Amino acid sequence: MKQKHMTKEMRERIEKGIREGESLKEIAKAIDKDPTTISKEVLKHRSDVVPGHHVIPYPPCSKCANISNCKLRKICDNKKCNNECRHCYKVDPTSKCQSFKKDICKRTNRFPYVCNGCPTRKRCRLQKYEYVPVSAQRSYEKELHESRQGLNLTNDEYKLIDEALEKGFNQGQSINHIIANNPGLNISVKTGYNYVNSGNFKVKHNDLPNYMNHILKKRRIISKDYEYLENRNINRKGREYYDYLLYVDTNDIIYHGELDCVGITKNYVGALLTIIIPKWSLLLLYKLDVKDMAHVNSCINFVYQTMGYDKFYKYLGVLLTDRGPEFNDYQGIEFDEDGVHRCRLFYCDSGQSTQKPFVERINREIRRYVFKGQSVESLTQEDCDLIASYINNMTLDGLGNRTPYEFAKRFLGEEILNKLNIKYIKPNDLIIKNIDLIKHELKKKSK
Repeated sequence: MKQKHMTKEMRERIEKGIREGESLKEIAKAIDKDPTTISKEVLKHRSDVVPGHHVIPYPPCSKCANISNCKLRKICDNKKCNNECRHCYKVDPTSKCQSFKKDICKRTNRFPYVCNGCPTRKRCRLQKYEYVPVSAQRSYEKELHESRQGLNLTNDEYKLIDEALEKGFNQGQSINHIIANNPGLNISVKTGYNYVNSGNFKVKHNDLPNYMNHILKKRRIISKDYEYLENRNINRKGREYYDYLLYVDTNDIIYHGELDCVGITKNYVGALLTIIIPKWSLLLLYKLDVKDMAHVNSCINFVYQTMGYDKFYKYLGVLLTDRGPEFNDYQGIEFDEDGVHRCRLFYCDSGQSTQKPFVERINREIRRYVFKGQSVESLTQEDCDLIASYINNMTLDGLGNRTPYEFAKRFLGEEILNKLNIKYIKPNDLIIKNIDLIKHELKKKSK
């Protein structure tokens, strides 16, 4: 309770306690606050009492501690006046009289600091103060609102954050990645987004990586008969999405893999095959010169031979994919060349990409390196390995601000990652741009 902000009811209780003559400790105990807090509250929010127009004002000398014994005359330049100056309303004694000594009320000089409940208030000639709960609450709310406006940063802090955001955004990095790998910024991801949206930094809201995706996103309407012609005679009994859910639940499956093909252009027969382990968000990316079953099986065989049976069965023993014709050879995927059953393959429902959301999310990351409609006939497998390495070294909030590479290195081992051509990239060297631009920049640096 002591750490909560003070409410209007608490302020009303403070005013009541002062008016009834309670001690500071009694008031503090009544609202469960520290006595120092009560004292500071009253002193900070007390207000001057302005006399009404019908009240006859006291002469200026009434504020002097020596007024009762003062006999001074003719302090001003008026030589014809024979009256005592203490009764005069025309002269300000604070500037004219050398004997002036301001009278201080003990009640307003220490707690309660105000005249609420003072028995001599009506006949008191000194400056009066009062504590009004409603006014105090309004003042507090105004101060609270103003304190949360703008940037609570020093010039050095502002410059450090501005430079880190600009450098990271120029390389295509996300706010989460920038903040996680620059601990000296001392801000949260939420604060980082607020700073960008405020418009006070070089990086603006429309510079966010997925800004255009939200603008251009259109809802795709899928017809009920959405299906590939090649799939009309395929029997997937026991491999439907419902069977996948039942199998995972019955066998307490922890790890599984998701497969997908990222289309490039309509007139290109190839594609990019993505294999991910959602538990770590690990991506394996392969270029298919021809988008068919044989090339898909060849890539899966390569991953299987590199990882070995034990680790492949543990981490990719259950595979989920869409109904693309390139995945129709489920026996070629499930069994190796010696006939060993290495995994189980299941298919999503038609047009339900949300049933494999992890691979869809990573496909969006791939699109930042390879634009939709971009010709990639000149794209090599080395380029795919480079893209996968960049994506696997992104800091992700869902992994506790760690990277997929860190988890893969821990569970698969660095040797297997090297064979899969997944490399470690330093956080500040991470680049998220079109692959052609990256290749051009790397080539330029090597010269």
